[in-house]
Amino acid sequence: MSRTEAGRPMARGDARRSARLGLTLRSILLSPAAGFSSALRNSERRSRAGRRPAEGWAPVVLTAIGGASLASLWLKVGALVGLREVCADARLLSYLVATLVLGSLLALIAYAVWGAAGPSVTRMFHGSGSSSGLRLVWGAALLPQVFGLFVLLPLDLAIVGMDTFTTSSLADPLSTAWAAFSIALSVSLAVWSLFLLVRGVEVVAELPAARAVACAAGAALCLLLVVGVLAAFTLLAPGGGACPTQLR
Repeated sequence: MSRTEAGRPMARGDARRSARLGLTLRSILLSPAAGFSSALRNSERRSRAGRRPAEGWAPVVLTAIGGASLASLWLKVGALVGLREVCADARLLSYLVATLVLGSLLALIAYAVWGAAGPSVTRMFHGSGSSSGLRLVWGAALLPQVFGLFVLLPLDLAIVGMDTFTTSSLADPLSTAWAAFSIALSVSLAVWSLFLLVRGVEVVAELPAARAVACAAGAALCLLLVVGVLAAFTLLAPGGGACPTQLR
C-alpha cells in the first residue's frame, strides 16, 4: 500500500472526528443537555478504549482560551470600576500579553484542581461525576469565551486601543460607546459560560438543578482559590513592577 493510500483512511478519520467535535460543541451551545450527554458518551468510549485524556484535548484548549478571555474581561472591568491602577506606557502591550498568558495558565491549573476535587464535591451533593466528565464540563463551558478572545479583543484594540485596558478616560464618544458595549457583551459571555457549567454539571453528575448550581459554585471556587493564591504572593512580593496592577 502506498503512503497516499495509507494516509487516506487516517485523513478521513481525522475529518470525521473534527466534524463530530464541531457538531458536539455546537450542540452544547444550542442544546446543552443533549450536547453534554453526547460529549460524555464520547468521553466514556475513549476511556474504555484506553485513550488519555478521556475527555480529549478540546477541553484543555478551550480552558486555555477561556482563561485568557476572562483575564481580558478582568482588565476591562477592573479599570472601569477603579479596582486597578494601570500605568499607560510603552510596556502596556507586553503587560496585556503577559496577563492573557497568565490567565490561561491559571485556568489550566484550576482545571486540574477541579478534576481532582470535583468528584468529592459532587458526592457531597449526592452526585456521581467522574474526573474526566467534570473536566469536560469545565472546558466546554468556556466555549463562549472563544468569541471573547478572537472577536471582541481584536475589535477592542482596533476601535479603542490599549486605553480600554487602562484607567485612562476615553474622550472619543465612539470609543466610549464601544467600550461599554464590549464590557456588557463580555459579561454576558461570562454568564453564558456559567450557565453552561451548571447545565453540564447537572448532566454529568446527575444532579437536580439546585444542587448543580451549588456544585458549579465549587468549580468557580477552584478558580478563585488559584487566583487568590497568586494574588497573595503578588501582594507579598516587594516592589510591584514598572507597570503595577494594585488593589486600592
